[in-house]
Amino acid sequence: MLRPALLLLALAASLTAEPARQDHAKYAAALKEFRSGKAAPVDALRDKASAPEVRRAAVDALRERLLDEPAGPLAKAAAGLLAETDADTARLLLAALAEAKVTSAADAVAALAGKADSPVRVDAALALAEIGGARAVPLLAALAKDEALAETVTEALGKTSGPGVTDAFIVGIKDKGLPSVSRTALIRASVTRNNRAVAAALCETVAEEDMRMESQKGLLRLATAADLSALRKAEQSVSNEATKAALGRLIKKLEAAK
Repeated sequence: MLRPALLLLALAASLTAEPARQDHAKYAAALKEFRSGKAAPVDALRDKASAPEVRRAAVDALRERLLDEPAGPLAKAAAGLLAETDADTARLLLAALAEAKVTSAADAVAALAGKADSPVRVDAALALAEIGGARAVPLLAALAKDEALAETVTEALGKTSGPGVTDAFIVGIKDKGLPSVSRTALIRASVTRNNRAVAAALCETVAEEDMRMESQKGLLRLATAADLSALRKAEQSVSNEATKAALGRLIKKLEAAK
């Protein structure tokens, strides 16, 4: 079953890239050529004169091969096509790369998501969540500073998985060099993920005025009795009386639940 982010990406690609009328016979014939090895899908995608049916067949043939060998040389070629193809084909390629978990394409996908004038920025952000793993976390967080992408980025962060992802969240949340909007996206995504491991980091960031409210909200949702020591230190460190009171109530609640 497709993950939500991947399902959204595949749906967007199919809806946007589907021609009003498609010659199925031409598509089927092209796909047969690609599968047999008589034609190269990468060459067809680089050829700007290729018909829409041929381009779609080429992406589907690439997807099949990438699913079998996501780390092969074809992966690099497919990622390289993102910067030189049209928007419709790029959406199809992004969906294929995400489905095949082509992690080596993370940098190319991130570059596309970071282009202010790219019509596939959202598609790229969703794809990055699928293939980037821990590497995707700082890349996605950086994209959150774009107001138009912030909500999509937060959703994508909430679905990012893999070894080291939680550590990457904690590092980003505590990084004072990141814009507050990026750190906010990480906190909100942590709440979505019910990632209680970030609570200790929030006990530190709640003392920063520009992160205070978001950190407080996160602590109210994520803190457990295991965080009581850090919460007591946080209560002492904050100067805002409302937040100090909120933390005090949370501490009493967790103490009573022990």
